[in-house]
Amino acid sequence: MRAVAVGLGGLVLFAAFSAPLVLAPYPLTLLSLVCIAAILAGSVNLLMGQVGLLSMGHAGISAAAGYGVAWAAVRDMDPLIQLAVALGVTLVVSLVFGLMTMRTNGIVFLMITLALGMTVNGLAQKLSSLTGGQNGLTGVRRPPIVADQGAFYLLALVMLLVALAVTYGLTRSSFGLTLRGVRESEGRMSSLGYPVARAKLLAVICSGLMAGTAGVLAAWQSEFMSPAAAGFSRSAFAVVMVIVGGTGTLLGPVVGAGVVVGIEHWLSSYVERWPTLLGVVLIVVVLFARGGVVGAVQDLIRRWRPGDRGGAAPPGVPALATDGEAVVMTGPGAQAPAGAGKEDL
Repeated sequence: MRAVAVGLGGLVLFAAFSAPLVLAPYPLTLLSLVCIAAILAGSVNLLMGQVGLLSMGHAGISAAAGYGVAWAAVRDMDPLIQLAVALGVTLVVSLVFGLMTMRTNGIVFLMITLALGMTVNGLAQKLSSLTGGQNGLTGVRRPPIVADQGAFYLLALVMLLVALAVTYGLTRSSFGLTLRGVRESEGRMSSLGYPVARAKLLAVICSGLMAGTAGVLAAWQSEFMSPAAAGFSRSAFAVVMVIVGGTGTLLGPVVGAGVVVGIEHWLSSYVERWPTLLGVVLIVVVLFARGGVVGAVQDLIRRWRPGDRGGAAPPGVPALATDGEAVVMTGPGAQAPAGAGKEDL
């Protein structure tokens, strides 16, 4: 089964990297948007899946990074300086998010992140000397090396793979174990001496850096930045991507981004009320696939994997059977518990 999964993964990667050779610019643009949206959704999933914290303001962090790189780009600064400005802005905004939420959880965390995201949106509209106000920042140019849409798509794809690799390593590190411990029982982790607040702060910063990466790529993709990038709908779409794809799964944000971006940018050409269709998809997933699309596929694989199916035990191996509320062993090789007669088996 693992060999099949590795083979399929290699085939998908080969197709993804070969896409610029066979696809027109518009499909490549859609694939670039999927990669960017998946990175943003992955940043939300890092908090939802590992710490159990739902952020409704991550579009604010992403937009802050986008404004940083756009502000530097319209002033014809070097691409490395653009990235440095975006990194500095992302760290500052992520630190503010983390400090404001490090001692909260649940609905309080959600409401604070929502308020912070709306604050970023408001600042983007009011600080017109820096952000262009409602008109946004125009004239944003990509670095020459990724000016072509095919080259930019490959950059977005590579950054997505890097984000997935970092997430995979983080979740399997000691820090990831600490975050899952906080998710399961914050009080117990505190009583054991773990710095829970600091762990949450670092998790928000790591998640913010990933969201900032998506913001930089989004600014380069559209070559334009406006306050809409920090709007509530962008944060909500990121959460929908995570839920549809599968909360806490590695590939869930990628699948969810494909579904949402496909409905928003492709199916909307044929269906006028595409938000209604997206809502129906979300409801179906919540009702019938609690673990999202990826979670449902994983359940099917476990169900059909050899050795995981129910049924009779192989010959010579004792099987478990229930007798009322007691569990007893039956079949060849079963041994009676102490004090039990043969009739008990």
